[in-house]
Amino acid sequence: MRTLVIGLALASLAAAESALPEAGGLTALPEPVLATVPLANPGFEEDWAGWLPAKADAFSIAEGGHGGKSAMRLDCGQATKWTPGVRLPIKEAGPGIYRLRLWVKTRDVGADGKGGAGARAGIEYLLAGGQRAWDSTEVFRGTQDWHEEELQVLIPGEVKPGSLVISLHRYGPSTKGEAFFDDVRLERLVPPPVEAFLLYPNYRGFLPADGPPRVRLWVRVNEAPAKEPGRVEVKSADGARTPAVVKLDPSTNPQIIEIDAAAWPAGRYLVQASLGTYKYPAYAVQKIAADERRRFPVWFDARGVLFLQGKPTFPLGLYNTTVKFPTVDEGEMARLKKMAEAPVNFNINYFVWANDTVVRRRYLEEMQKHGIWFLDTVNNVFPEADKPWDFPILRELVPEAGGRLATQDVADRYLARLAGAMRDMPGHAGWYVMDERPFGHVPRHFHPYEVLRRADPMHPAYGVSNRPGEVACWRDTLDVFGLDPYPLLNMKAGHPLTLVAEWTRAGVEATHGARPVWMVLQFFQGWSTDRWPTEDELRTMSLMAVAEGARGLFYWSFGNRALLAVRQSQREGYWQRLVKVTKELKSIEPALLADDVPQAVKAVSDPRVRWRARAADGKCYVFAYLAAQKFVSDPAAAPPLEVRFQMADGRTVTRTFRPDSADWFAVSAPGQSP
Repeated sequence: MRTLVIGLALASLAAAESALPEAGGLTALPEPVLATVPLANPGFEEDWAGWLPAKADAFSIAEGGHGGKSAMRLDCGQATKWTPGVRLPIKEAGPGIYRLRLWVKTRDVGADGKGGAGARAGIEYLLAGGQRAWDSTEVFRGTQDWHEEELQVLIPGEVKPGSLVISLHRYGPSTKGEAFFDDVRLERLVPPPVEAFLLYPNYRGFLPADGPPRVRLWVRVNEAPAKEPGRVEVKSADGARTPAVVKLDPSTNPQIIEIDAAAWPAGRYLVQASLGTYKYPAYAVQKIAADERRRFPVWFDARGVLFLQGKPTFPLGLYNTTVKFPTVDEGEMARLKKMAEAPVNFNINYFVWANDTVVRRRYLEEMQKHGIWFLDTVNNVFPEADKPWDFPILRELVPEAGGRLATQDVADRYLARLAGAMRDMPGHAGWYVMDERPFGHVPRHFHPYEVLRRADPMHPAYGVSNRPGEVACWRDTLDVFGLDPYPLLNMKAGHPLTLVAEWTRAGVEATHGARPVWMVLQFFQGWSTDRWPTEDELRTMSLMAVAEGARGLFYWSFGNRALLAVRQSQREGYWQRLVKVTKELKSIEPALLADDVPQAVKAVSDPRVRWRARAADGKCYVFAYLAAQKFVSDPAAAPPLEVRFQMADGRTVTRTFRPDSADWFAVSAPGQSP
C-alpha cells in the first residue's frame, strides 16, 4: 500500500508543478572563450630548457612521451631531503582565470599507510605582501596510462607580478612508483565583451507588485565598443513587446542601469546586455502579483532580509552533523530540543539526505515544535559523484535507477522528484547545494540549480565557500551566499578574528550587496594544537559578521568533529558559550533585520574602526569592531582604544575597543525617550 501511495504521489508531481510560479534568473552561463598562454618547452622536447631547477632531485627527462619523444619523469620512491619539485615560470600572466591542462601517466605510485602520498601539479604564486599561495590538482596515485588532467585557477588582483609558476611535484613522503608529465598547456579565460549581474529583483527574478518597481542591472564593458555603445534591452518572453531599451554610458564603467517596471503587466521578461554583436545571457524577470508573492513560504525583500511564512527572520543556525539514523528516535528528538536552547531557527544535517520522505517529514515535524527550519542537503546530486549507494530516498523516488545516480537524466529526475516531495512540507526552508567547492565546479552546479528553481521555485539554494576570492563566480548559481572563515583553525598561522569580517565583506561585495550573506562561524576546536573559541570570541566573530552586512549566522558544528566529539564533562560548558551569544543576538533581532542608517552616525574618532548603524524599535543600533592584522592571544593585555561616535543629532557615545574586538550599543533615536 505504501508503494502505491508513493507512486500516486510521484505521478501527480507534473500536475502540481504546472501550478507553480515560474522562477527567473540567469538563463544560461556565458560560453567561455580561452586564449593560449605561451610556455617555454611545455612538452620537454628541449630537455630541461625553461624548467627550474635543472636536474632536480627525483626528476629526469624520460624517452617516450605522450605527444613527442620526451616526458618529465618523477621517481616517487627516491628519498630526498626536501619535497622534490620542478617549476616553469609563466612570463605572460597576471590576475585572471586560468585553465592548466597536462597529460599524466602513473605506475604503481603511492603506498598504504603513507598518508596518501603521490604526485600532483599546480600553479603557485606570491601575493603582494609576500605570502605564498597555490592551487593544485588532485593527487595522482596508482597505475594509469596517459590521460589528461585539468586544473582551473583564479589568480587574484593582489598577485605579485612575475611570481607565477607551474609546479610538478611529489605529494607527501617518498613511497614507490613513478609518474610522467607531458604536453603542459595553459589557457586564460577571456572576459566577455560585456557582462551583467541582476541586482534587483534579488530572489530568482521574482518582481512582486508590492516591492520596488524597478529592475536594477550591474553592467561592465570589458572591451572597447564597436560602432556604437552597448545597451540593455528588455523584451517580453514571447518577443511581442520591448518595454525598454537603454544605451550604456560610455563614460562610466561599470555602471548600474535602472529600468522602471511599474507599468509592466504581470508576466515574464528577458533583460539582456549587449555590445556590438555579442549578447550576454539574458536574465529572466518574472513580474508577479503581491498576492502571489504572499504565497511563498520563503522569500527575501530588497535588503536581503529573510521572510518565513511572512515573518522577517534573522537566521541563527547550526550544522547538526550527527550519525546516520533510519528513523527519528528519542535520542535525535532530545538533540533537537537541546539545539533549541541556543536559540536557533535553522538546522543543516548532512546525514538526513539519504532518508526517505516519511523520515524527512517526521524530522521536520519535530523541528517545527522548536521553531527550527531545515535546509536539505543536495550538494552531490550529479553523476560525477555517483557511487553504489543504495539509499532509501533514491529507491523511493527513482526506483528504476537501481540505486545509482549514473546519468544526468537520473540525477535530474531524482532532484526534481525530491523537490516536489519536499516543497510543501512544513519546516522546509530550502536547499544546501554547495559546500566548499572550487569555482571550476560552477557549471556542474548551475544545472541542478536550474532543476531546483523550476521544481521548487519558492525555496532558496544556499552554498558555502572557503575561497573568498571566488565567491563572485557563484553569483548566479546560489540564492544565498555563505563563507566559513575559521580563524582558530591552525592557530599557529596567527589568523585574527578579523578574518570573519574580511570574508563577510568579500561575500557582500561579490554580489554588490544584492544577495543575502549567511556566514558560517567556528564552533569547534580544529587540530590538536588549537582550542575551542571562548564565549567572547564567539560574540566577537558574530558581531564582526553583522557589522559587515551578514543577514544570517550559522555555527559549525553541533555534531561530529565538533561538539559531539567533546568529552561529556566539557560539552555543556562549550555549549553554553554559544547559547549565551545566540540569546544576545536573538534579543536584538529587530536591529539585525533593520535598514542601514549610515547617516545616523556623523563621525567616528578613529578611522580604523568599522561600523554599521541600524534603526529599529525607536533606537539607533551601532555594530562596530577594531580590526587586527594578527591574532591577539591576550585581549586584556592589548592596548585599549577609546572611540567616540558622534551621532547626527550631536550626541557623543564613547566605547573602548581593543584590536580584534567587537561590540554594539544602542541609543534612542532623536525625539524618542531614552
